[in-house]
Amino acid sequence: MKTNQKIAVFVLSIALNLIIIISPVQSNQTYAILEKSVFLLPKGISRFVQEKQKYHYVGIEKCASVCHNKEEMGFQFNIMKNGPHSQAFKILASKRALHYAKNANAKVDPQESTICLKCHVTGGGLDSSFFTATYKKDDGVTCEACHKGAYITKTFLPTETDCLTCHNDSVHKISKFDFKDKSKKIAHPRPKGELKKI
Repeated sequence: MKTNQKIAVFVLSIALNLIIIISPVQSNQTYAILEKSVFLLPKGISRFVQEKQKYHYVGIEKCASVCHNKEEMGFQFNIMKNGPHSQAFKILASKRALHYAKNANAKVDPQESTICLKCHVTGGGLDSSFFTATYKKDDGVTCEACHKGAYITKTFLPTETDCLTCHNDSVHKISKFDFKDKSKKIAHPRPKGELKKI
């Protein structure tokens, strides 16, 4: 009886080891197959992006109501609401914007064109599944445009490379982008010293 138990345990351990060894191999094979078939997806769509967790944009008012319109945070909401980024969507209603949109071959109103919206609103170019009910595109470029991302849920400080995705000459002529100078103009730091728990 004990011999039969030993044989059963031995067979079971071999089977479990095979499962543990084979499972990653199959996973890698699946990845290899998907890598080779990625060309079947529509242009510009990455399978890897589709697998990531979406960030849901909530809008500047939500950021203000939760934390960022308090003394402990330096009233960052007020600074952003009165800064140039907050006017980014509204400026798309100007004659100048119509001129730029025409030169960029935008077929619709600049306030509806993905060519323009990708830089003039937070989350521009993304489908509605990325936005909560509190999000408003007419708020322009808000906190989440610089500190979050479609698949980035953790808050980060933007780098020059992040800013250059929009502050470049791809659609219309803009002044040379000086990251240090421009960062100072829109600065909204937390007050120095220890932050109280909010």
